[in-house]
Amino acid sequence: MTPSGEAVVKVYCVPLVKGTGFKLPVCSPVRIADLMKLLMALDKLSQDCGFLDLIPRVWLAPVLGVLPGVGYPIDWWGLWMEYVEGVSLENFLYRGIPRPLPLDTIADMFNNRLNKTRVVRAAIFDLLTSQCDRHAQNLFLQEDGNLKLIDNESCLQHMWRSCGFDSVLVPTTQKQEIVRLGNDYVAKLPTLTGQPQVPRFEADPLLLLDYRCYLPEGQEQMGTQYPPQIDKCLRRIASMTPKEVATFYGFPDLVTAMNLRFRATDMITRGYEWAAKYGHPQNAPPKRYRFQPKCCSLRVDGTGFVCGHAWKPSYELPLGNPFTGMEWDTDRPDPGTYSGGTFPEDGDMVVNVTDIDPITGRRWRWTRRHVVKRFQTPPPVTASMREGLLEGLA
Repeated sequence: MTPSGEAVVKVYCVPLVKGTGFKLPVCSPVRIADLMKLLMALDKLSQDCGFLDLIPRVWLAPVLGVLPGVGYPIDWWGLWMEYVEGVSLENFLYRGIPRPLPLDTIADMFNNRLNKTRVVRAAIFDLLTSQCDRHAQNLFLQEDGNLKLIDNESCLQHMWRSCGFDSVLVPTTQKQEIVRLGNDYVAKLPTLTGQPQVPRFEADPLLLLDYRCYLPEGQEQMGTQYPPQIDKCLRRIASMTPKEVATFYGFPDLVTAMNLRFRATDMITRGYEWAAKYGHPQNAPPKRYRFQPKCCSLRVDGTGFVCGHAWKPSYELPLGNPFTGMEWDTDRPDPGTYSGGTFPEDGDMVVNVTDIDPITGRRWRWTRRHVVKRFQTPPPVTASMREGLLEGLA
């Protein structure tokens, strides 16, 4: 099943605490089954669209064994996945375990050895599937410069309803802005003396995960120019109804299927950049950042890096609370200077698709009452429901 013959398995709902100070985990078999279905659907989507070199394969199979050092017997279904070789970019760049790498080695990897084609396709995958947890820990770098994307379940608003997408690979997102300007600055945190933060002035190597660096010479936008298999896949998804998308890929609910269809339609009809700026799912305005100048090479400068070419990023931030996505509610002046989700290069265009009901596709403004009603906590799982779930997995 895997090229190396090795795999990793996740076993859910084990009634054991992780360690001292932890509580016994709460388990919802229905929720776990939905998560497994979601990951299986992403696996089929990856096959269909040609992302299998980026995404670890996953499959369901029984697990029979005993937890080492505990003695607890396991005899139920688990989610198996391909073992990913390499090291997380978090470790490669920042933690340096077992030892920090020389700066020249890091610069050489990002300047010369990074698989540029995979960077572009990874950016397509993350926007298409509305990934909300793509940071350096969930990006694996291999010795030959290839990238692998792991922990992909925080997608299509299945887990985080308030997140449209958030990835270091995709412009307009908070995670990419943090790479550029620094976490404390983007989070609008005060210094110890209560003064505003100063943005990061050096260049983080993750800046080179900007797909725009690897477009054909002279091209600044991807538009609708996708690799052939991805283009065909996007058109197929856009031609389906949400129910057909859910059935074809096996998504656990219509919300995820609807969100995938919206995104694919925007990407194939209006282009990648339009979908990142205005498409659905969409982040709240305080979390919608403007496109910034790209930095496409690194140069070692003392104990850090600077961009290898002329580069002048903007240090402006959107108005509002970057944590809640709501209005600014702190007793300090808001460091933000513009309305999030506005893009000067597009003139006066304002598109707000957060008014789309992800179930029906109709455009209407959600009130708190609507959100609570639609996404209220599900009823308790009974013993008969658990038995039915296990039979379904079998």
